[in-house]
Formats: sequence, structure tokens, C-alpha cells
Amino acid sequence: MDIKVNKRQGQLLSETIAQWQQQHLIDDQQAQQLRQSYHVITFDWKLLAVYSFWIAIACFILSVILLVADDYLIALISRIINTPASVLTLLSTILAGLLFFFGVRRRQRHPEKTVSNEAMFFFGVLITAVTSGFLSHTTLALHWRESIFILIPTIAYTVIGLQLRSVLVWLFALFGVGLWVLTETSYLAQDHFLFWGMNIPLRFIFVGILIVGLSTIFKPHSRFYFAKEATLFVGLIYFFTALWMLTIFGNYDSLRAWSHVKQIELWGWSVAMLFITIGAIFYGIKNNNALIRAFGIIFLLLCLYSRYFEYFWDTLHKALFFAILALSFWGIGSRAEKIWQLGSKN
Repeated sequence: MDIKVNKRQGQLLSETIAQWQQQHLIDDQQAQQLRQSYHVITFDWKLLAVYSFWIAIACFILSVILLVADDYLIALISRIINTPASVLTLLSTILAGLLFFFGVRRRQRHPEKTVSNEAMFFFGVLITAVTSGFLSHTTLALHWRESIFILIPTIAYTVIGLQLRSVLVWLFALFGVGLWVLTETSYLAQDHFLFWGMNIPLRFIFVGILIVGLSTIFKPHSRFYFAKEATLFVGLIYFFTALWMLTIFGNYDSLRAWSHVKQIELWGWSVAMLFITIGAIFYGIKNNNALIRAFGIIFLLLCLYSRYFEYFWDTLHKALFFAILALSFWGIGSRAEKIWQLGSKN
């Protein structure tokens, strides 16, 4: 069987086989057979396909957001079609169901086309969002608050994503949860900007924690294990982005109140983020979790750079600041190297 690998994977396999050969774990004939068992592709067409589909989906998302957000456009479409909003809601619901149905059929016929199969489900997601937009113009839902029209498609994405085991649809469900929390808590807070004493970034700290906790429920060999990494990814985005925003804005209820606060007064959030990101890096290294490790590294650097621009831009020379960072990370790297060397001797 000829396995296709990219250049980085091919280099790793080649070095591993060479090391096994030097250690006499395999002979020359076995090494040659292993080298012939894979093929290095010069261009990663699968990665291009993934990027292309994601760009197309992002453009569709922007199109839908602009469509649903424009009440005039929705009303204009209704007048052009000359059909009541209730009928349009029913028709778009049926169309969304058919799109998901044909997406499943296509996946059954062409299971190897994983990227395009997932992208096909997006059209069902798109029409579901449009359905919610039409529903908001019906007589029945005319006085419902906005968060309900986000909750309805979010529930639909949750059920459909889990039933069809679609990572794409499940991602929309998780992002829908965040958008619903934002609109619902903002409505309940009214003009006070604080919900239970929390501004928007602090609320999303808890949203992120809950979603990360949800990812731990999906165990190996479970039917829903496919959603584990996507759930962890979205939870980490919510959590770390909200934590970073807290280091800048704090838990203040308005921009006016925040504008009278010196950034040095928010040092507690910065210290908390520093310890949390370093903890995430060590946890990711210890448990071989590349996703958590990557988030820790990215947001640690983001935290350091943000503090530099806040505290030291006008007082500390740029070269000196980065020299201090370099020495700090050199010390961490040296310590880690010693620990690794001690572990390799045992």
C-alpha cells in the first residue's frame, strides 16, 4: 500500500527509518521496503482543498450575516417573491432538510471526499439561518426578542451535527451558543452592560470553561467522539480571547468608566493570564496536547506584547524589552533542556 505523505511527514519517516537502521532494529531490506511503502507528495492538494472550502464558507457566512441582518432586504425579497413570510419559512425549512438529506446521500456514495462532503452540509446550515430570518418576520414571532432567532438554529445545528456526526455543523452550533449568550445576556442586562456583575469578556470566560468541560465528556469509542477536538478548540477560543480582553478592559460596565482607569490598575488580570497561559503550555507538553499547548504559547506572547505596548512603549527601549524576553525564554529553555536530559538518562 502506497501511503501519501507531505514533505514534513516524509522527512520524519525517513529519519526514523534511518535511526532504526543504525540501531540494527531493522536490516537493509526492511528499511528499503519501508521507504517504498510511502510516497512524498510535492504539493498538498488536500490542504489547498480545505483552505478553499473554508474561504468559500467564510464568504457564504458573511453573505448570510448581511442578508439576515438587513431587515429591509428580507422584506424586499418577500415582496419580490410575493409570498407571506410564514410560507417562506416553511419552504426554506423543507429546503434545508433536503440539503442535509442530499449531503448525507453524497457522503454515503463518496465517503473518501471528506472535505467537500462537510462543505455540502454548509448549504443546509445557510438555509437554516435564512429560515430563522424569515421566521422573525412572521406574525407569530413579530414580538419575540432577537436571541430566540439565534437559539432556534443553534438547537437545530446541535441536533443535526450530533446526528450526522458533522464537525462543520457542530462548530456552527458552538458558535451559535456564544452568539446566543451574548444577545440574551445583553437583553437581560438592558442598559447596565453588566449581567450578574459581569461584562461581556468575563461572561465568555465561563462560556469557554463550560465548552472546554463539555469536550471532556466525549470519550474514545463514543459515538460523539468526533466532536471532541472541535469542542475543545471553540472553548479555548472563547476562554483565552475573553481573558486577553479582560487584561485590556477589565470588568467595567462601559467604555466611559474604563477610559478613566489606568492600565496598571488591571495588573491582576495580566498576572492571571500569565500564569494560565504558562500552565496551559506545561499541561499541553505533559499530556501531549498540541492544541492546548499552541493556545498557551500564542496567548502568552499576545499577553506579553500587549503589556509592552501598554506599560513600556514610551519608557523602555524596544531592544531592551525584547532582550529581557529573550533572556527569560532562554532561561526557560535551558532549564527544560536539563530536565529532558535527566529524563533521557533514566
